[in-house]
Amino acid sequence: MKKTTTILLLCLGLTTKTYAQEKTVFSLTEAEQFSVENNQKIINAQLDLEASEKKIWETIAIGLPQINAEAKFNNFLDIPTSVVDATLFNPLAPPGTVSEFQMGQTYSMSGTINASQLIFDGSYIVGLQFTKFYQKMIQTSIEKTTSDTKMMVREAYYNTLVADKNVILMDSILVSTKTIWDQTKVFYNNGFILKEDLDQIELAYNRILVNKNNAENQFLIAKNLLKLQMGYHLDKSIELSENLDDLIVSITGNNPSLKSFSVENNFNYILTNQQMELDQYSLKNEKANYLPSLGAFFSHSQNSFNNEFSNLGSQWYPTTVWGVGLTVPITSSGQKMMRVQQAEIKVEQDKNTLIDVERGLKFQELQLKASFTSSYEMMLLEEKNVALAESIYINTINKKKEGAVNALIVTQMQNQLLQAEGSYIAAVMQMLTYKIKLDKLYNK
Repeated sequence: MKKTTTILLLCLGLTTKTYAQEKTVFSLTEAEQFSVENNQKIINAQLDLEASEKKIWETIAIGLPQINAEAKFNNFLDIPTSVVDATLFNPLAPPGTVSEFQMGQTYSMSGTINASQLIFDGSYIVGLQFTKFYQKMIQTSIEKTTSDTKMMVREAYYNTLVADKNVILMDSILVSTKTIWDQTKVFYNNGFILKEDLDQIELAYNRILVNKNNAENQFLIAKNLLKLQMGYHLDKSIELSENLDDLIVSITGNNPSLKSFSVENNFNYILTNQQMELDQYSLKNEKANYLPSLGAFFSHSQNSFNNEFSNLGSQWYPTTVWGVGLTVPITSSGQKMMRVQQAEIKVEQDKNTLIDVERGLKFQELQLKASFTSSYEMMLLEEKNVALAESIYINTINKKKEGAVNALIVTQMQNQLLQAEGSYIAAVMQMLTYKIKLDKLYNK
């Protein structure tokens, strides 16, 4: 039944994965979910969890009955010879003489069944307790790997949105510049402006075209990186259902700097705390070495001996024995005590490390919140600068149509707009970087 269930779940998983791979349009949440289902690191982490379950049963089996069977066949080419003092058989034998005789048969074979059962062992009890904690560690590892994967996808998704926004901005400027260039050509052909003015506009257009091509390449690179982080096929197309403007609105309504922080939910704190628990189990195990160990055993064997191979097995001689073994540690000349004290020191160090991690995380929270708030305000300011630069650029274009300014002034205003948009994109990237760091700190 268990095997059938496993096969059914595997088939469902393959079906889900195939369906997911057919999808080409992703929201941020969908992209993160896709990565959870297809990222190889997460798959391996889940396999670690399955392996931990086997490890638990392996540990439990140590305390269960151990049974083994053994069969032997012996052919003595030289039967062992025993030597004793000759006076044991002949009191009149000269002193110092010996008698030789052979004991045994040419052929022998035996079959033995041995069974043992651990009754009490301190280390085994600690081991059983540790197996549950070990599985919790693996589960934490899966959660951390999942969280890290989502963060990488989130960062790649944000970068793709920013790159797409940059392409849109470059394309908008390119269209405006192309219009000016076309109009300038008409003026030049009619003899109203000099060739230098026309060349100046063409130079500006070419510069924008280069920037637009670079922006498109950056967008393609960002999209491919997103595919890689998601575990999506690199040779298949992918589209994003969200845009940068909607993302900024969402962040504005859900400001991460206003969230409360619980240190206990941070993975750095969790892993440090689990390391302390791990060392505590090590301390328990060292102390368990002071306890006695008790076990029982049972053995039954059948033996046959004969000088003729053909008669071997015609008669069997049984041997059966059972017993209980007790091992009591008495002294190790201080070795055990030193190991216990070293384990105690390690646990004490872990406690101090945990305090440092907690303080560091709280400081990191304050620092990231301040940085996010500053970068968010800078982004809003750069956004206003883009609007102002764009307004100035449009007004300059209108003045150019009326002949109030020359082409050089238009180019300068265009460069000013490009710089403003570049600063805006950089501010957005910085703000999103701090947001991702806060998300990771909060384990969101």
